[in-house]
Amino acid sequence: MGGLVVKQMLYKAKAENIDNLVNNTAGVVFYSCPHFGSKLADMPWRMGLVFRPAPTIGELRSGSPRLVELNDYIRDLHKKGVLDVLSFCETKVTPLVEGYGGWAFRMEIVSIESAYPGFGELVVLESTDHINSCKPINRSDLSYTRTLEFLQKLVERYR
Repeated sequence: MGGLVVKQMLYKAKAENIDNLVNNTAGVVFYSCPHFGSKLADMPWRMGLVFRPAPTIGELRSGSPRLVELNDYIRDLHKKGVLDVLSFCETKVTPLVEGYGGWAFRMEIVSIESAYPGFGELVVLESTDHINSCKPINRSDLSYTRTLEFLQKLVERYR
């Protein structure tokens, strides 16, 4: 939820007239951020005593008005040329629960459609699940090289 926390921070900073935070943020990198919700939050959590989602999970449901509001705000910053955006998305299911005998509960946490906010650049990380999308395996990993290029571009622009 780190990407959503960043969006919330920028939104709240503007609302509270803390313009320095917004004005000094040149770009944001989102790793499998559920801009439009997560399939995990959409599940009917009827398992009662075994699983109970945190209260904030409700805001991660597909079509959540709060997610739309935050995305619209970041889109506006991007359109104005204030904020560059780079997004990554996962392509593999993520193991959530594994048990004896090889059984497991796996699912796609953030779909490609939700990981792309509708602006900026999207990089599809082949063979990467939600847990590993922000963990490059080496310096030639796409998530490392594209992030480095993005940061170098921002540094050059603001020199």
